[in-house]
Amino acid sequence: MKFGKFIAAALALTLSATALPANLPSPANTVYAADTEKAENAETAAMRKAMAEVKKRMNIGNDFDDFDYDTETRYDTTYYRFGWYKHEEQDGKTVLVEKIIAEYYNGFISGYEHYDRSSGRNKPAFSKLTVAEQEEYAKKYFYMLNPDIKGNVVFVRSSSDYDLFGSTAKYRIYREEYGIDLDENRGYITVDKDTGDLVEFSLDWWSEAVIPDAEKRLSESEITQKFIEGGKMSAAYELFGKYEKDPETNESVYVPYVMAVYRFYNGKNELDAFTGEYTTMYDDKERLSYTDAYTWDRSVYDGDEVVCGEGMEENNELDDFSDAEKAALEKENEYISYEQALKIIKDDEYIVWNDELVLVKNVISSYKNDKGEYLPSRYLKFEFTSEDETKDCIYLSVELDAYSGKIINFSKSYSYGKKSKNKNTTPLNQKASAAIVKKAAEHFIGKKAAEYRYNGEIRLSYNSETTGTGYFTRYVNDLPAAFDTMSVRIDSRGEVLGFEHTYHDLEFPEAKLVPEAKVLQKLFEREKPSLYYTGFTDLQLVPHVYLTYYFTSAYSFNALTGERIYSDGSLYYTDAPKSTPAKQQLYTDIKGHKYEKEITELFEYGVRISDDEKLNPDGAITIEEFGKLCSEAYGRSLSLGSIYPRIKSTDPDTGKEIYVANPMLKEKLTLGELAKIYLYNYEDDYYKAAALEGIYVSPYKNVPRSDPNCGYIAIAKATKLIGDGEEFAYDKNLSRGQCIKLFYDYIKGDKQKPIYEIIKI
Repeated sequence: MKFGKFIAAALALTLSATALPANLPSPANTVYAADTEKAENAETAAMRKAMAEVKKRMNIGNDFDDFDYDTETRYDTTYYRFGWYKHEEQDGKTVLVEKIIAEYYNGFISGYEHYDRSSGRNKPAFSKLTVAEQEEYAKKYFYMLNPDIKGNVVFVRSSSDYDLFGSTAKYRIYREEYGIDLDENRGYITVDKDTGDLVEFSLDWWSEAVIPDAEKRLSESEITQKFIEGGKMSAAYELFGKYEKDPETNESVYVPYVMAVYRFYNGKNELDAFTGEYTTMYDDKERLSYTDAYTWDRSVYDGDEVVCGEGMEENNELDDFSDAEKAALEKENEYISYEQALKIIKDDEYIVWNDELVLVKNVISSYKNDKGEYLPSRYLKFEFTSEDETKDCIYLSVELDAYSGKIINFSKSYSYGKKSKNKNTTPLNQKASAAIVKKAAEHFIGKKAAEYRYNGEIRLSYNSETTGTGYFTRYVNDLPAAFDTMSVRIDSRGEVLGFEHTYHDLEFPEAKLVPEAKVLQKLFEREKPSLYYTGFTDLQLVPHVYLTYYFTSAYSFNALTGERIYSDGSLYYTDAPKSTPAKQQLYTDIKGHKYEKEITELFEYGVRISDDEKLNPDGAITIEEFGKLCSEAYGRSLSLGSIYPRIKSTDPDTGKEIYVANPMLKEKLTLGELAKIYLYNYEDDYYKAAALEGIYVSPYKNVPRSDPNCGYIAIAKATKLIGDGEEFAYDKNLSRGQCIKLFYDYIKGDKQKPIYEIIKI
């Protein structure tokens, strides 16, 4: 059942039959006296109980002026969403100033959201509560919302919350039993960094779950052996590619290469930790969690034949040509003519020509030959279509080498009219068809056909007994070359309806394969299965928990070395150890420095000029360092990329023109350069005017007119960005420690100021 939004008065009318708990708002005046004598129905009583329980745990006051709710019952469980709202009149408008949303079912609060217009920050600030105090508040509210929760709860603070700008701290919540995660039990809780108030909460949790004893599980070695025994290893040559530099052109060129590859596959890669068999979770879920109330879309193709004249899809469209292909069209006279191509097609013993066919497309395209080179081809497409239901539609497309006329591939199909007498209903004969398919393959590619092996049967076309395709795979050194295949399509009358193939004239490595057992042994010395609890709840929300080992379902290996590889052929494992970077330690050279406190506190909030071991706090700060410090502490970018744009350079390896960072960013920040930065941030038009050279008189007796920053200094003084005086220390450097202290003082201050008021010149 689902209700719309109601204000508190409307709800009170509904609930007026019984006295409300003391902590609920008093009902509004009842309109119909007779209603007060009505017995409260079960749904209303259940919602009253749910509301009372939620308000008791969340301490919601009675000063909210609006309320709404939704309820929804699924099987035996009713879910509630309650909303409390507070409004104020501001400037003649009604404004939402506070909102609380709670989600509840079966005694469990699963969600909470609190919006308070007066909370939050409009500037970077240090938290009023310590990190430990914030976590204490998070745990307090967690157990206040659900005091009867069971299971081992783990809180992990979000690393992004250790900054100056967010006003909240978010903790990820997850469940861990026997030191193992239960994936489906998790959520988060967010509190205000300054007050500790609860801001947001969301949780999925199964307090009543029975957790299998993980101590009784199979060992990793036992479960790995079970996984290996259920899988399948296959070896084949596979095609890969890499980019190499052409020594003549200095360009990167894609170079294909062949590798002998093992592939190990076991689709049953989620194993019960106690039996080693494939998990029963999915079957159990199907049995316990689905009823006739669930519908599944099992619609499939109905098998009706395409009726002549109805939208046949066109495949192999070749209208999108490259410049090279367009140029090839202009050389038409160098290729076999259309008439020559048509004669080749008609004379071919395996392409049945029908005199009704009409040309609908004749283009010069391209194809890739055995060596991977693109060569021109002539593509012809013929059709015969008719609305006459006694006749058949016929479609034929053929691609030929544009120079030799050799047939590269072709495809033919019939669409029988509803009243056609030609419709083929004879089932396909495997033995007779296979003999024709093999001869056709040899006809089209000659001696190379001997390198291909027939895959054993004609695979019938979908929903057809009359047509099918024979498939071939090329073998080299008694290993399949999985990337070189051939197919011949045929119907039960013996007519060949299509042919295509791939062949790569590449070097194949010898097939001296590492034994399969050694490959898997090497793999599982490094590859350990994941172990976790998982499960589901049935229609009555009863949890079912399973302890599961998980493996990747498919692994690939270089079959000559036994090393695991990625899909692109590159090495999966490297000798370099994979380790998480250690937490950066505080600078070692600030002990006893006059700004040690400020540097340390900002460091903890992630405000760091560099990741170096030492800060050198009295050393001059660079322009780049000042920009980084400003972004992290001030929260605004100085657009240094606009003031110091990237410059052109030459790549020493390729000789190509590239853009690199402006070297000025590495220069020490002087007060004169700072005046330039300030002016850009103060007023763009003033900055552009100041860039005009040779027109400004120095406003200070010690600043030479020739100084490149003279114009910026002159306008900066005129706009009061620089203090009064006869001299200006334009070449003075600012230190790192000094800048950190100035930003620290800014953060501690009450008012947010523009950048040019933080560090005064």
